Order: sequence, then structure tokens, then C-alpha cells
Amino acid sequence: MSNGGKRLRGMSLDDVPNGVSLLAVATFRLSRRLKSGITRVVSQDKDLNLVSWRVLVGLSLVSSASQIELVEFTRTEQAQLSRVLRQMSQRGLITSQLDADDRRSRVFSMTPKGAEKYQRLLPDVAHLSNALDGALNPDEQLVFLSLCDRITRASLTTKTNRTSPENGSRLTVQMEETQ
Repeated sequence: MSNGGKRLRGMSLDDVPNGVSLLAVATFRLSRRLKSGITRVVSQDKDLNLVSWRVLVGLSLVSSASQIELVEFTRTEQAQLSRVLRQMSQRGLITSQLDADDRRSRVFSMTPKGAEKYQRLLPDVAHLSNALDGALNPDEQLVFLSLCDRITRASLTTKTNRTSPENGSRLTVQMEETQ
């Protein structure tokens, strides 16, 4: 055992190591807790998970959507969404057909069974959403959203300079938006 017998344990926000963003760690943890909460609610139905719920939400807003639109709306990787769409189709929650404008693409729509599951879970999701939104008053919500926007913009524009260990040259890395 190295470090004089110390054991690695969960990192608290009080002991985030130098060079690690306190805001990134806190935001990541909040994101995981929020995802966990919604997953608990939607997984009451054996046919649904977080991604399939997001697909149903998207298809509740429009009559049909392409896979590309669903990837963008759900913020899910293409491969994972393909698997979820196939499972949802097999379970009778959605239908798909070739896009009339682009025969290489498919268009997805919610079935009556999918709409029923969506409507049945919507009150529980709304209850959770109201509890989350109710944690902050309207003024605090505006401040929170403004701060999130500022952090997002900083993450998209910050350049990191570092030295390459191979040849000692300086590298500049532009951070890109992640989903």
C-alpha cells in the first residue's frame, strides 16, 4: 500500500485536489443525482429507462422525428439511441418508417401504447420536477440558470496550455462542448 497506508475514499467537495474544478465535480454529482431521481420514477415501468423516457417526451412534442433529431433532443449517443429505439419498437412503444424525403433515414412516432405509458408516468415525473424546481424560488432559479450559462460559456472558450511529456513542446487544447 502506498501513501503510508491511506485508502482512497469518496471525495468530498472540501478535499477536491488542486487542478480539479470544484464546480465541475459539484455539477457532475448534481447531474447524477437528478438522473437517478428521474430514472427511479420512469423505471417503475419495466419497458422504460431514462433514454426511452426522453424519446417519449420528444415524441409527445411532435408527431414524428428522425433519429438525428432524437439524438439531438435526448442528448444520447447515436449507438445507444439506436439500441433503445429498436427495443422501444419491439415493445410496441414506437413505430418507424422510411423518411419520404431521405430513404436512408427513418422517422419515429409514438404508438397508443407508448402514449399510454407516457401519460401514466407523467404525473409522477411532474411531481419530481415540481419538487426540484421548488427547491429554489423564482429569483434563485434565474440566478442558478445564469450561473450555469456562464460556466457553460467558460467551458467552451477556455484554452488549456500544457507541455508535451514526449518532446517538451507547448500544446494548446481548445475545449469542445460535450453532451
